[in-house]
Amino acid sequence: MSLLARLWACRRERPALVALAALLAVSLAAYPFVDWWLRATATFAADFRFGDFGAYTGAVERWQAGESLYRRTDDGGFWGTYLYPPVVVLLFWPFEALLAFRAGAMAWLLATGVVLWTGLQALIGALGYDLRWYERVGLAWLLAGFHPVLVTAKLGQTALLISGLLAFAGAGLVREGRESIGDDDTALRGSPCALLAGVATAVVGIVKFAYAPIGAHLLHDRRRLVGALLAVPPVVWLSVRFFGVDAHLTYLDVLRWGVTQGSDGARSPTLWLAPYYKPLAWLPGAQAFRVAASAAVAGLAVLAPPRARRTVFALGVAAFPLLTPQTYTYYFVALLPAAVVLLVEELERDGAPELVLVGVLCLHLHAYGLRFLVVTLPEAVPAFEALRPVYPLLQPGLWGNALLVGLAAVRVVGATDLRTILPALGDRSTSGATDSD
Repeated sequence: MSLLARLWACRRERPALVALAALLAVSLAAYPFVDWWLRATATFAADFRFGDFGAYTGAVERWQAGESLYRRTDDGGFWGTYLYPPVVVLLFWPFEALLAFRAGAMAWLLATGVVLWTGLQALIGALGYDLRWYERVGLAWLLAGFHPVLVTAKLGQTALLISGLLAFAGAGLVREGRESIGDDDTALRGSPCALLAGVATAVVGIVKFAYAPIGAHLLHDRRRLVGALLAVPPVVWLSVRFFGVDAHLTYLDVLRWGVTQGSDGARSPTLWLAPYYKPLAWLPGAQAFRVAASAAVAGLAVLAPPRARRTVFALGVAAFPLLTPQTYTYYFVALLPAAVVLLVEELERDGAPELVLVGVLCLHLHAYGLRFLVVTLPEAVPAFEALRPVYPLLQPGLWGNALLVGLAAVRVVGATDLRTILPALGDRSTSGATDSD
């Protein structure tokens, strides 16, 4: 059965679910036309200028010229320059070397978009749902209409590639659960899906350290952790081989600067930009909260039983935009695999799939919804300015993000029996499973 057919089958028992699914589908399908109209009529709607892609190709040019990959700005920071680990330059090299700038940016967008599209299809298939050819085409159009995807595309960012790799990691994790797992050391060798899920997750973390919380599911299963660790040595060797030690020492300065930027006070939402997302700007001691919440996510991943593998994956992925120091609207693209997993989980348990759809809709409406609330509405109704102190709480993406994180956390906690977890830890096999499971 296809996922659409499953949703349609619920129309009598759960009409609100079908209505929400239809609303989300229509808003995504219509948005490419809305964006075209906005770019033609509004000054605040950005065009496809590929500014971030220009920073990547600039790093390629400096590398080929024997210069430093990282360029400091006048204030000692790194705004507007290349911010990734040195080895990631190799991803952009073919697009800069073989094509002119705009053609290279379009090729990058197409290639990474295909990775996301195929990754989500792999994840949906692993979850047990078929996709007809028209559903595959429709998925591509709906992805193009998801606003964070368009923000990514206009900047030439890496979010499509990273989210596709996360989708493949999720597919490997789900298929891992269907394999016959032994109780001896051969379990590590007999579960390639688990190893591949770990490798894909490690590659995401290497490309962008800000995505580190997505590795929560690695703590849940030794095989996935082994897969992630196996990916690190060859990448480190490749990076040092091509870029030397000095580039990596400078990258440590980039990381320190990034953490400092994340701990600084956020700009007002009234100074609106489409990539604006400051989920914890309103919270005193936001960095301390991030540390505590990250520890809580890691603890849940360790304590959760094997049957919770899917929700542990969704929890880590959904939590990372809240927990990383510096975050942006285009990070929401990576929440799509988590939303797919949670939607299927809620459908199977007859839970609350409506919350997943509301969460995704909030993510989709985040940028322009925020602009409407903090710019357009106060101009039309000056009395609304009285709410200025709570503007950061009006971010639609914050509520969508929190819905997905909260739902995943509730499901993981519900699957974890803390009364028996300590004895069970002593009985875990190499696979991470217990006899009772």
